[in-house]
Amino acid sequence: MKLPLSDSEQSFKHFFDEHFHYLVLHSYKLINDYSQSEEIVQDVFVKVWQNFEQIEHISDYKAYLYKSVHNSSLNYLRHIKIRQKYNEAVANTFDEAVKPTEELIVETEKNNRILKAINKLPENWKEAIVLSKYDKLKYHEIAKKMNISQKTVEKYISKALSFLRKELADLLITIAIILNFIK
Repeated sequence: MKLPLSDSEQSFKHFFDEHFHYLVLHSYKLINDYSQSEEIVQDVFVKVWQNFEQIEHISDYKAYLYKSVHNSSLNYLRHIKIRQKYNEAVANTFDEAVKPTEELIVETEKNNRILKAINKLPENWKEAIVLSKYDKLKYHEIAKKMNISQKTVEKYISKALSFLRKELADLLITIAIILNFIK
């Protein structure tokens, strides 16, 4: 349908009245929000009216409007998804900024206590436990590196763990108490 150029304002108003509802329904099928669909259709009509002189050569305004409403509805959905991702990112950033600070305090305290306890170990025990727990070496690799038997490595690590359990027994209780206060 081509709008007649004479009395274009009246023709445009008639066209608007005739197609507005159907265009809103078309948008609604895509975005499932009636009031937003109405806004999308109104915006499309405003843009068409503002650029009427540039688009008056269009032979089928109805198809043009349906396509414009369709594209505007899809753009709206894209915008909603972007806004949701942004809101989630902001929420996650806030959670990560607050929560890790509390956890960082607990983690730092725990690590300091463990390091102090490890430093109390005899040198051979300390080397064996560090190679096992921090460097992730197997007992036979530790034995080779320390130039001792695998049985000796097992004995060192066993004694080191026994000592650390006793030395850090109160740490587990302290961590549990701190975590209860944080929550």
